[in-house]
Amino acid sequence: MSDLAWPPFSILRPEGEELSGEQQSDVQAYRLLGLLGAVVVPVFGVLLVAPDPQATDPMWARLGLSALLVGLVGASYTSGAVRRRFAVWARGACYILMAWYCSVATLNGFAGSYDMGLVLLYGILPFAVAIGARSMRPVWWFLGSGLLAGTVGAAFGPVRAAEALPTVGGLATVAFVEGVVIWNQLDARERLERQNDLFRRAQKLANIGAWEYEVSSGEVFWTRQVREIHGLPQGYEPTAEEAIAAYHPEDQPVIQGMIERAVEEEVPFDRELRLGGEALPVGHEQKEGRWVRARGTPQIEAGEVTSVRGTFQDITERKAREHVLENEREALRSMYRITADREAGFEEKARRLIDLGREHLGLPYGFLTRITDETQEIVFASGTHPLLQPGESCPLSRSYCRNTIQKERSLVVQDAVAEGWAGDPAHQTFELGAYVGAQIIMEGELYGTFCFAAEEPREQAFAGRERVFVELMAQWASYELGQRRAKAQLKRQNARLDSFAGLVAHDLRNPLNVATGRLRLAREERAPEKTRSHLAAVDRSLSRMDEIIEDVLTLTWGGQDIGPEELSTHGLAAMAEASWDQVGTDQVGTDQVGTDQDGADQGSAEGATLQFEGACRLRCSAERVRRLLENLFRNAIEHGGDTVTVRVGALSDGFYVEDDGAGFSGDDPEAVFEAGYSSSDEGTGLGLSIVESIAKAHGWSLSATQSEAGGARFEVTGVDVEAVGSAHS
Repeated sequence: MSDLAWPPFSILRPEGEELSGEQQSDVQAYRLLGLLGAVVVPVFGVLLVAPDPQATDPMWARLGLSALLVGLVGASYTSGAVRRRFAVWARGACYILMAWYCSVATLNGFAGSYDMGLVLLYGILPFAVAIGARSMRPVWWFLGSGLLAGTVGAAFGPVRAAEALPTVGGLATVAFVEGVVIWNQLDARERLERQNDLFRRAQKLANIGAWEYEVSSGEVFWTRQVREIHGLPQGYEPTAEEAIAAYHPEDQPVIQGMIERAVEEEVPFDRELRLGGEALPVGHEQKEGRWVRARGTPQIEAGEVTSVRGTFQDITERKAREHVLENEREALRSMYRITADREAGFEEKARRLIDLGREHLGLPYGFLTRITDETQEIVFASGTHPLLQPGESCPLSRSYCRNTIQKERSLVVQDAVAEGWAGDPAHQTFELGAYVGAQIIMEGELYGTFCFAAEEPREQAFAGRERVFVELMAQWASYELGQRRAKAQLKRQNARLDSFAGLVAHDLRNPLNVATGRLRLAREERAPEKTRSHLAAVDRSLSRMDEIIEDVLTLTWGGQDIGPEELSTHGLAAMAEASWDQVGTDQVGTDQVGTDQDGADQGSAEGATLQFEGACRLRCSAERVRRLLENLFRNAIEHGGDTVTVRVGALSDGFYVEDDGAGFSGDDPEAVFEAGYSSSDEGTGLGLSIVESIAKAHGWSLSATQSEAGGARFEVTGVDVEAVGSAHS
């Protein structure tokens, strides 16, 4: 039922009660009906008795009914318990009134005005009861009792059937008409209540309400949900000034301007604003720190804005989630910046991550542990806990970490005592109320844990994203520690390799140089022809040993990473020509003979041809690239013969070297890059390995395939090709 809005009736409406709006409307309506009934019942009795003084209609009964109605109305002002039951009691009083009047009308044989009075009351009271009824049962009770009273009076009372028939017929007619009307009324009410209930549920679920601002009167109307969002009692209607004052002081000019633009310029609005202004003068504290979404649309009639209507939604939880997500994103960005800092070492990164985790999780202690031989040792830590400091250790059995390392995911403890840790050795040792930790796994083996903790329990449970945050830190530590171990192992291996290379360079080359010098002296003494052939074979062997030593040293040092300071721009053709000349000098020396010890001819650069197809300039280490080309040229001459043609050309991202020789003997051309691979009995198998190591040192890719002429083709890609010039640039 709608509220009685006429000002004099406002005294009848209960205020400040824990009653729904519908219950308040019922109380207000039945208070009004009770007061009207208390006046009408005795007056109506006087009017009925006046034409027939002999009528059986005691005034004391009417006054008693009137007093009952007045008493119920008065009692409804005394306590909330009475008000919650007042509508039911008022309907009961109406039942009593109807039964009494049916009895009086029957006793008086429906004489005088009793028949008409019964018909009128018969029509009025069911409507009065139906005001608060939720079904047709009260109405059928009234209709049945009236018909029963008329029928009983005609059958057993002092009423002749001919006199009772018109009254009973009138009651039946009223019953039919009234039943149809009230049925439709209740059906419409049920539909409206269902619709309103669904609307209220939708409002509550979305935490959204509706509002309206009347331009002419300046009145503001709020729905129940809007009042609840403000934390105000139901029934309170604010002024426009109070509604504006409910917003945060910084947002009050914003909402004021949007309302004015909607009225003056017909501009709708949709804005997220903050509550938290002055408390509204109703004796209630307004909810502060809340965010709302205010939307408004001007309502236009006859070309003018008559009102502004809109919705009002509490988005505080959404804003809180957005704030949490933004903090999460910022924490992850900070984690990335820390872990990606190339200038910082592992220890500095670990300490910065621990401080970041403490701040993000709101926990005062953070630490990284190392677990060995059933002992937990604190490696890095931040916070004031005396037992959680770097260097502190304890048996693993007395630590939280013993449970952490048994779980695939992180271990979380929101409230240690509530979760059964009170008697645990870890809680007795460290007295931590909250804890979260994850394993650090290095190369498949347990290293330790990455943990955060507090002495007091945590108010909120650890969210899944917070667990992932700690697990990411532990995974970073796992990766970083694994990298440190791998680098240390590589450093030791490189040291051993350098030592070996030094041994080759010094301990082998010194006696080799002595042997070469003695050989030169022997040849200068004009030895016999037969002896000279032996000396030539020794010379070739010594030269071969020198080449092997050079290859080993190049393979050892040539593959080491190249720093930016070693790079410069050089023409490919110029480097290729220098390498070709060096190969020619190596192949045919002034002191060498062109046959090996078996009498076979060696490959010679004198009969081979070098051609260029396109040119480019490379950013590289010229010394190492010349060494790379020398090995490719030597490989082509050794396997292609005296008349081999070698081509060097430019690619879009590198260069190639190919020949028209015999090509590759196996099915897999890439196998030639393996150290020790050689198709020649005289080869060491290191030449192409050297080529590959130099390419990798530059960060390039090297591949082998067959050339169009059937020979070998090697492509070097991923090269920084800075410019293209002439054939000899």
